[in-house]
Amino acid sequence: MFGCLLMLAFLATTLIALGEPEPWTACLYNNESIGCRRTFMCSEAPCLTFKLEWKDGLSDIFTMYKRGRSRNISYYSDTRGGKWIMQSYAGRFGLENLANGNTIIFDMTLRDCRESGLSDLCK
Repeated sequence: MFGCLLMLAFLATTLIALGEPEPWTACLYNNESIGCRRTFMCSEAPCLTFKLEWKDGLSDIFTMYKRGRSRNISYYSDTRGGKWIMQSYAGRFGLENLANGNTIIFDMTLRDCRESGLSDLCK
């Protein structure tokens, strides 16, 4: 029995390490609700590259290119050359495009966002 549990724990860890997508969750794109999920693109932590996939089939890959002055701020680029600032909050995050102001909120509804530390991104 212990051997089976150990094998299941190993398989679960391996699947996560290989970049299995997280479950679908509530997300916002410019304050419009749409399901999304994240997949880390590396097998070791810290992973500075992730794929964000939307329920409508679109996706993008974000890679950190600079750390911010505070622990909850960092800067990411996407595969089309867009530059984003990321604010993290309690395991969730918001991205704001530095050129056009587009916003992405991961794992929150609009109401949750407005009541969180990311409220400046979900007006």
